[in-house]
Amino acid sequence: MGPLREVPVGAFVAELRGRGHRLPVDGHIETTFRCNLACVHCYVNKPAQDPAERERELSTERLLALVDEVAAAGCLNLLLTGGEVLCREDFPTIYLRAFRAGLQVHVFTNGTMVTDRVADLLAEHPPAEVEITLYGGTRETYERVTRVAGSFDRCIAGIEKLLARGIRVGLKTQLVTWNVHEHETMRAIAERYGVPFREDGLLNARVDCGANRNPELQVDAERLLAIDLRDPRRLAALQQSWEDVRAAAADPAPPGDHVFSCGAGEAGFNVDPHGQLQLCQLARGNAFDLHTGTFADGWETHFPKLRARTWQSNDTCRRCPMLSACANCPGAAENALGDLEGAVAHFCELTHRRTFAGLGTLTGHVADGGCCFGRPGASPGASAATGCGGCGHGSTEELPIRLTVRRRDTPPA
Repeated sequence: MGPLREVPVGAFVAELRGRGHRLPVDGHIETTFRCNLACVHCYVNKPAQDPAERERELSTERLLALVDEVAAAGCLNLLLTGGEVLCREDFPTIYLRAFRAGLQVHVFTNGTMVTDRVADLLAEHPPAEVEITLYGGTRETYERVTRVAGSFDRCIAGIEKLLARGIRVGLKTQLVTWNVHEHETMRAIAERYGVPFREDGLLNARVDCGANRNPELQVDAERLLAIDLRDPRRLAALQQSWEDVRAAAADPAPPGDHVFSCGAGEAGFNVDPHGQLQLCQLARGNAFDLHTGTFADGWETHFPKLRARTWQSNDTCRRCPMLSACANCPGAAENALGDLEGAVAHFCELTHRRTFAGLGTLTGHVADGGCCFGRPGASPGASAATGCGGCGHGSTEELPIRLTVRRRDTPPA
C-alpha cells in the first residue's frame, strides 16, 4: 500500500459532496447562550447567572454523550462556542471529552474568563485554535460595545495567558458603527501578537427573543466594501467571485432546484444549548430535538428532508448570476425574515456593490441592488435585522423588506 495522501479538510468535503456523500465533518455546539458581557450587537446572549436559561441547557451528561455521537458519525472539526463558552463550569469536562475523542477542537470565547486553570488545561491538551473576539481597539470603544467595565483589560490578559503557553490564538471582530473606526487598530493588536485576524461586517437577527438591537449599528455597504478592498485576503476572494459571476452572466446555467446549495446539513451542523440540532447557526427552523433522539437520527433522517426544499417563489435570487457570491443565504433569510427564500436587503446591496467594484457593470443590475427589489436605482436599504427573526418575533417595523414580496418573474436581461 502506498503512502497516505494528505488532503485539506475543505478539499475533502468538496470531494465528498461532489460524489453525493454526506458526512458531518464540521460541527458547532453552542454550550450556552449565557454570557458575562452584554454586547450591544450580539445576536444571542443571556445574563451569565440567568437561572432559567441555565435550567434549559443540555446537561453535562447529554453533552458528553453528544460529543461521542458526533465523533462516531464522522465529525472531524468541532467548535465549542456560546454565548460565552466559559460560563459553563463543566467546560473542562466537555472539552476533554472532545479532545480525547480525536476531534480537532476549536473554541470561541471573548477571552475575559480565561483563567490560569483554563489556560493550563488548553496548554496540556492543545486545541486547534482559540478564537477571541475584540470589540474595539481601545478600552473606551471596547467597553462601550460590551457594556461591562474592566472587560477590555480582562480580554487582553486572557489573550496573553494563552499565548504565553504556546496555544494557537486567532483574533476577530464584529464590525459595527461604534467600532469600525478602530478596525485598523484591532488589526494592529493582532499583528503585535503575531496572530491571524478577521472581521465580519454583517449583523444577523437575534435568535433568543432578546430586545431589538439598535438598527444603526450596521455598517453601511460602501464602507464594508472599502475594508474588503484593502485586505489582500478578502480581495483575493472577491477576485475569484468576480470571475465566477462573469462566467455565470456570460453563460447562464439552468437554475438549481434546491434552496440550499451550501454544506449545511451535508458537511456541517449546529446544536444549540437547548438540544436542538440545526442545519447551521442561522438556519434554526425545523430543528431536531436531541432530547428525544440521537445525533444519527437527526443527521440521517431529518436533515435530508430539510435539504430537499426546492425554490417555491423567488425566481429572482434563484436565477441571479451573483448567487454563488451572495452575502445572503437561506439561513440568514430564515433568521431575519422567517423565509428561506427571502433576501436581507443590506446583504443583497453589499453583494451588488462588491460585484460592481470588480466588473464595473452587470446587465440588468444596478450597484446599490435596487434592481432586485423592484425599484431600479433605489437602494434597498441598509438597516440590519433587529428582532429575534429566527423565532418569528422580530419587530416588523425594523426588519428588512422581503424580496419575495417584490419578485420578478423573469431573470435579468
